[in-house]
Amino acid sequence: MHLNLAFNVLKTKYYNLILIATIFIIIVSLSVYVLKVNEAFNVYEGYLDGGRIYYRTYLPKNLKDGTLVVLIHGFGGSSEMMNMIGSALADNGVFAIAYDVPGHGKSLGSLYKNMPEAYGDFLKVVDKAKEFGVKTSSIEVVGHSMGAGYAQVLAKNDSRIKCIILLGAYPNSQVLSKDDKINLLVLNGENDELVNIERCLKSFENVTGLENIVVGRMYGSFVEGDAREFHVSGLNDHLTILYSSESVEKIVEWTTKFYGIEHEKFFASSRLAAYILVSILIFAILLLVVKVISSKLAEPYNIEKRFKSRPMLIYLVTTFLVSSFAVLIQTTFYPILPLFILDFVLAFFYTQVIAFTATLYFYKKFFNVGFRELYKKFFRTDKLLKRIILSLTLFSLIYFAYILMFQNFLNIELSTYRLNYFLLATVLILPYTFFNELFYRGLTGLLDKGNLFKMVFQTALRIGSIILFYIPIGMLLGFSTGIAGYLLIMMYMLIILQVSLDLISSTIFIKTYSITEQVIWTALIYSAILTSISPLV
Repeated sequence: MHLNLAFNVLKTKYYNLILIATIFIIIVSLSVYVLKVNEAFNVYEGYLDGGRIYYRTYLPKNLKDGTLVVLIHGFGGSSEMMNMIGSALADNGVFAIAYDVPGHGKSLGSLYKNMPEAYGDFLKVVDKAKEFGVKTSSIEVVGHSMGAGYAQVLAKNDSRIKCIILLGAYPNSQVLSKDDKINLLVLNGENDELVNIERCLKSFENVTGLENIVVGRMYGSFVEGDAREFHVSGLNDHLTILYSSESVEKIVEWTTKFYGIEHEKFFASSRLAAYILVSILIFAILLLVVKVISSKLAEPYNIEKRFKSRPMLIYLVTTFLVSSFAVLIQTTFYPILPLFILDFVLAFFYTQVIAFTATLYFYKKFFNVGFRELYKKFFRTDKLLKRIILSLTLFSLIYFAYILMFQNFLNIELSTYRLNYFLLATVLILPYTFFNELFYRGLTGLLDKGNLFKMVFQTALRIGSIILFYIPIGMLLGFSTGIAGYLLIMMYMLIILQVSLDLISSTIFIKTYSITEQVIWTALIYSAILTSISPLV
């Protein structure tokens, strides 16, 4: 019997290693393919103004004379979010340069207080482009959301800007007029959470002086400097418009026509597919690795599964009721953490702590299993130093994997100048991760169900709680307002982050029935990612 057990353990071990090796080979193959797709250009990155402004350039090997496109991201974004556009432009010989607006990504400082500051940084970016042998007499600016607002003002104040492309934004009739010799493309997603298509179309008509326009039709000409087009990208929303092959191809089409060059290549679809597939495979290999690591930990306690899940309704109802206080809670964090996204997510976390506490109270009443019982059963303090070291190791491994997964889409690399915020955020997040793991791993670990059911149940519960949290806030702010739409996007991203972390935590918990490690490393992951993506305002 012992021999069979040893054989099964050995077989499982080698099965995991073979699977990890196979996935790794596929990832390497896809990465080689991406390098092949990207061989038409080189990416250079660096800092301007003494390290204050981070930039990245897309320098084509067959640079077309006179091309220069400046890419400006939106609020809460970074230059990485313009990567698909910059790469597609460089495929066709167009030089592109993106930069992190202060308070975003890897740039220092906080958000611009006035337009002269924004224009000053724009000039520094253009000067950097000159160092690559690029002419600056005919500039195109592609701006997304907040960046589109900057693009319009910059174009009005710099005669070298001959073309602007606005993504996920309204054209501003207080800035632009029909007499401006500025070629204008307004490109929005059909499902944009912040932009109402009908209102945006009306704004476009006000700016251009056109009436009864046909969506997707170009008016005027690039030669005369009055090319105008309003385009709607089907199925896309405020963020996906930056990555969609349809919208990226439209940008490339407009840019090549503006510069009078041939539209030669288009790899956006295959590039995006490769990036997504690599991200999925990296996550798969991450789950296998943490599974192998977890099997080396101490033997788990024997857990008696003995109740159903019906009091979970208390958790969802409480989440719905307390969510309206989130904005108030957010304002309490702002004086010490002036990071908008992080503050809002912290508000969500602390309303969740209230919901967890209420649910545990009812579980104690119905099943005699409450906070104290779960704490004693699942929060293990034996070999605490070893557990802390293991937690830090897991954090490093998982964070590195997440950077590989997401860095092509947005910046989650923690800058050194934000380390103080990272440490403070970790301290503030730890109470949440403690209650979160006690509830999502500990309490659901006692359900009289199999592991697969419990993981599916946790995912459904997580998504349901986020939806119920958002509904009262949307009602309070007005679903049609920009801020409500922006918060909705944050909720989408939070679902992706939390569900993926749940899968990793549950994989470890199934092997150990301990939440100690998860409390620490998940707090560090949340803090690192949220601190990195949050705009400093």
